Amino acid sequence: MAALEFKFSSDQQHQLEAIEATCNLFRGQQFASSVFSADSGRKGQTAIGELMVGHGNELRVAPGQLLDNLHAVQEDGCLPATDVLTDGRLRDFTVEMETGTGKTYVYIRSIYELNRRYGITKFVIVVPSVAIREGVLKSFQTTRRHFETLYDRTPLDYFVYDSKDMGPVGNFATSSSIQVMVINIDAFNKGLEKDGTAKEGNLFHRPSERLTGGFSPRELVSACKPVVIIDEPQSVDNTKQAKAAIKSLNPLFVLRYSATHKQAYNMIYRLTPVDAFERHLVKGICVDSIKAEANLNGAYVRLESVKSDPFSAKVSIDVRQADGTQKRKAVTVKTGADLYQKSGENSDYENGWVVNNIGAAEGDEFIEFQNGEVLELGEAIGDVNEEVVKRAQIRRTIEDHLARQFELWPRGVKVLSLFFIDRVDRYRVYEPEVHGGLYAQMFEEEYAGALNSKAPRRVAKAAGVGRGTWLECYEAVGAPLVRDPHAVHQGYFAKDKKGKFKDSKGAAGTAGDAGAFELIMQKKETLISFPDGKDADKDVSFVFSHSALKEGWDNPNVFQICTLVETKDNLTKRQKIGRGLRLCVNQDGERLYDPEANVLTVIANESYEDFANGLQKELEAEDFKFGVITPESFTKVTVKTPEGVEERLGYEKSKQVFDHLVATGMVDGKGAVTPELKAAAEEGKVELPAELEPAKEQVEAIIIHKSQRVQIRDKAKEVSVELQKDVTLDPAFQALWDRIRQRTRFQVGVDSGKLIEHAIEAVDGMLAVRPPQVTSERASLGIDDAGVSAEGTGTSVVSVSGKVKYDLPDPIAELQDAVGLTRGTIKAILEGCSRFDEFEIDPATFLAQVGDKINRVKNDLIAQGIKYVRLPEDEWYTMRDLELDDYTAYLGQNAWKPDVTGKSLYNYVVYDSAGVERSFAEALDKQEEVLVFAKLPSAFKIDTPLGSYNPDWAYVEETDGERRVYFVTETKGGKNGEPALRDAEKIKIGCAKKHFEALDLGNDFHYNVRTTYQYEAVKA
Repeated sequence: MAALEFKFSSDQQHQLEAIEATCNLFRGQQFASSVFSADSGRKGQTAIGELMVGHGNELRVAPGQLLDNLHAVQEDGCLPATDVLTDGRLRDFTVEMETGTGKTYVYIRSIYELNRRYGITKFVIVVPSVAIREGVLKSFQTTRRHFETLYDRTPLDYFVYDSKDMGPVGNFATSSSIQVMVINIDAFNKGLEKDGTAKEGNLFHRPSERLTGGFSPRELVSACKPVVIIDEPQSVDNTKQAKAAIKSLNPLFVLRYSATHKQAYNMIYRLTPVDAFERHLVKGICVDSIKAEANLNGAYVRLESVKSDPFSAKVSIDVRQADGTQKRKAVTVKTGADLYQKSGENSDYENGWVVNNIGAAEGDEFIEFQNGEVLELGEAIGDVNEEVVKRAQIRRTIEDHLARQFELWPRGVKVLSLFFIDRVDRYRVYEPEVHGGLYAQMFEEEYAGALNSKAPRRVAKAAGVGRGTWLECYEAVGAPLVRDPHAVHQGYFAKDKKGKFKDSKGAAGTAGDAGAFELIMQKKETLISFPDGKDADKDVSFVFSHSALKEGWDNPNVFQICTLVETKDNLTKRQKIGRGLRLCVNQDGERLYDPEANVLTVIANESYEDFANGLQKELEAEDFKFGVITPESFTKVTVKTPEGVEERLGYEKSKQVFDHLVATGMVDGKGAVTPELKAAAEEGKVELPAELEPAKEQVEAIIIHKSQRVQIRDKAKEVSVELQKDVTLDPAFQALWDRIRQRTRFQVGVDSGKLIEHAIEAVDGMLAVRPPQVTSERASLGIDDAGVSAEGTGTSVVSVSGKVKYDLPDPIAELQDAVGLTRGTIKAILEGCSRFDEFEIDPATFLAQVGDKINRVKNDLIAQGIKYVRLPEDEWYTMRDLELDDYTAYLGQNAWKPDVTGKSLYNYVVYDSAGVERSFAEALDKQEEVLVFAKLPSAFKIDTPLGSYNPDWAYVEETDGERRVYFVTETKGGKNGEPALRDAEKIKIGCAKKHFEALDLGNDFHYNVRTTYQYEAVKA
């Protein structure tokens, strides 16, 4: 069997948006490749000019034009307009993308795209740590074939800066192809004084005999004017020294990528956590809480934290209340404090619980009492045995793992579970002989016990084995299962010189830590491959890793994460979930996009509410504000002018909407959405000035979106969604099913003459393509022992009479890829329009605008000319397509239990929107005239040219106690009963109407789109 290889999708909308935002910054600008040399080298060295010509980036751009482009990009992304300067110019641009959404893919593809559009060839990627560096290298390796296909095998070389090997640095400067240097900030940050001057001791800044001309690596790199990409800038240039280090690279401009920026500079794209979860770009989160009840018998003390100056500690104790009960609380104590007094004279603390000493040294935090008890940070006494809780966490992780693997095995997905620990000796012990540590022993005992324990009823039912064990269920369906508890787990830790596992500390930046990261990265594909009986690494499904290895690596098939820490848990909740947020991958290396398949379970030793609230606080601490709108929130809202032309509101009118909401008290001064505004938006009752009324539905949708929070599911509320067999036997449902189970295929007939005519009209009406502006920059150049330096003396806009000459692409070939039409059709459109002379002015902008206009016209004509033909009966849907194998949902979060038995096709109704879909289900359930109803499963689809379409509801009404009427209904938000639909939705719904018309299901069948359910007697 061929080795698993990751496959990548080139059409992920959020990634394309981020790439376009970057490239559009420089729309209409003139880029060129610079060639540099020197007349003389360093003393005693060969001149650069004698042996080498360097190739660098060059940009001729008017600052005003760049600022205009920046503001246009920001308006397109509903971002505030900024003009933050670095060293007197627009240099730094920020892309914010939630963890797991393909940030590294985006900036690697942006490298290719900037080269394709503008000829830029030199790039430096600056990273904060070994972990992230290894992740970047892995991304370059796994995406190489993908990008070679996308960019016609455009050559790209990448390397990690290594002071022991200067060869790649020389090649970076002299090569005319794309060159990418990956460098840790510490490799050149530490070589600078606080004022930014170079230390001769640092090899990056020191002249080198191994480089032609005797120049330093910095001098060669900076002469190329590289585009600098900073990965996780909040950890890279967060000091004056680091900022000086970035400046020393002489960047053409700086692109900054992270999910958590500390300084926004000029934001050009933002994908928030709510966006990522709502659009199902990452796994959903479920919390499985393992928490022991507090034992209030005897003295309980836990050391929560310590600090010095002055020395104090925070401890949790059981405090006696006025009514005689006890409540566990955290109190602050100093040396001499008596816990008997602090606890409200709780008699459990009478015997010597007086603080004797407090230690605050990092790694040696403790508190000592007069009775001899000593607690280290995070340690507790008098509580339920910590080992019992951790054993329960391990057992629950195994059970969750077995359930998820059983569910996903048919789809070719191997499930991984991750344990974070902070003491390696809990996993591996080397004295007196090598053996498993406490957690490894616990795991092997619990894994063996779990395999022979009874599986949940829904799993046993799906396997057809009654109430069988997990082992019997897996055997019944032929799913792979490693029985040896020792073979199924592995540890990934740093190693000492003897090859023994060792603890990682702090930033995990040692050579041993680098080895651990390399191993995790190298085994990425192997770990997600099913066992084959040959490679022992493929048997591994449970991974133990050090909690210090908390960033820079992840695996898409991590579905369970469990933290087993002895002391303070230094992992934030975002860091925990970040290791498994990415969407899962099957055995063909293809990503699965089904939200129900992509759920990450955190086995937490705290309540669901505490975890959810803690995650929200972390997000808010990182400057993400829930329920807040801004003046630019509505800039992308489109409305039709009286002439029927679509146009955006833009910033000014968006601000007008915002100011109106503030003036009417629906939004406070900080932009927070009030409960009244959220309720009004959900009910379609937001009031706007008369001239803005056409934007109402879209404004309401944005308000609802901005009011959302990250949805975290509670494992305790998990329910199994099952088909109700008695409902499927109901004659009313049988009659409905006989109608809607029929399938069709579509044929598209488009009048090419009409397409060309309408496309020419649309292209002629598009925005004008503007010529570029060019600036002149004057600088004085100096060459001395310190290197080559330049000081700017003036900048001005140059008026030119001639046109910028571009290496023009084939416009027909470029548009063929974008619109999917024949060369002849595209040629006719370009020849017939009056705008083709603008192609030479700015080819990229011209082609983008023309492609958009042609696609709009094409989609409209396809919807008008589509025809559906009924398929043979053996290709229709069967009752099996309605069954949901091992399908789970979460009560009160995305599932609702009907009150009336025998009406709903499923025991629970799964909904996407509580405001529209759940309300619709409740109305159907209550209405006496509704005999049966179903929220149609995702497998029930109607094919359209724009992709598959899944209608929401099917139901049967009975009129006058005898006549039945059959419905298929799509639910959408809107106002006054009018659904708010996007253009693509309108086309798909139009196709669905033609699908049902082709089936000719009779006068008693109706397909419609509604905002709410209301019974109306329908005439047959």
